[in-house]
Amino acid sequence: MNKGFASWGRLFRLSLAPTAVGDVLAGSVLAVTASGIEPTGAALTMITLVISSLLVYHGGMAFNDWCDREEDAVVRPERPLPSGAISPAAALGASLLGFVLGPLLAASVHPPAGLWCAGMALAAALYDSRGRGAWIGPGLLGLCRALNLGLPILAFGGFEAFALLWPAPLAYGAYVFVLSRLGRLEDGEATAGNRYVPQFLLVLLGLIFWCLPFLPLEFSSGDPTSLALGRRVALGIGLAASWGLFSKARSLGAWKPSDLIPAMGCALRRMLPFSAALAALSGTTFGFVVALVILCLFPIAVWLRGVFPPS
Repeated sequence: MNKGFASWGRLFRLSLAPTAVGDVLAGSVLAVTASGIEPTGAALTMITLVISSLLVYHGGMAFNDWCDREEDAVVRPERPLPSGAISPAAALGASLLGFVLGPLLAASVHPPAGLWCAGMALAAALYDSRGRGAWIGPGLLGLCRALNLGLPILAFGGFEAFALLWPAPLAYGAYVFVLSRLGRLEDGEATAGNRYVPQFLLVLLGLIFWCLPFLPLEFSSGDPTSLALGRRVALGIGLAASWGLFSKARSLGAWKPSDLIPAMGCALRRMLPFSAALAALSGTTFGFVVALVILCLFPIAVWLRGVFPPS
């Protein structure tokens, strides 16, 4: 593979792209079902919103490395910017381009969605440049992901649909917040008095999965039997996903920061099942198909991780 292309792939963290796609697909299913929109007429809008989301998401990744370039020159010299593979000016330009084009593309679908997407870009920029605190940072990351899931809800159904479906972005944002708090421990946050904190956070992530079938989502279409089936499928996905989290919590024991790397990997790999479970909650054939598509993104994510190792 071309070395320059590989460097840009690492800068943009392309290995994480499937999770952003999963957000939009799940949010689209919920919005289409809640608003009674025919799924066959939603494909073009879904594709547009996926591209918009990816532009902002990966623009944020590039901006993150630009903001960290001086620190990375000391602690992570192999990254694209400190290694000289990509210039800081090029990285900044790419990030700003993503932050501008993403909202513009979302606005072409629904003007308020463009503003929503701009807010997502602002939250990402705040995290990259200012929001590295122990609680503010995870809060901003959770907000970014909640906004990403909410983007298609707003684009398809407006604020009326969001009023019916807001527990879904809230639950997803909560999962990412707890996941990010776990990451703070991996990064060396003070461990005094935190003997059981990683185990607690992993168990909490699993319990959030258990809550998904009981989210008070309202749909204008779908009969009670189908919705009940959707909740059972979501519960099945949640139980399967949470099992690994609980197992990892039991195995930590007397932990040290380096032990959290596999724990973080375990939690990160469950972001796609989380999105799939949300899609399944619609109880529709469309929702089940999209949930399967989201789960099929997992091997793609693994492949991308091998091609563009996260730095």
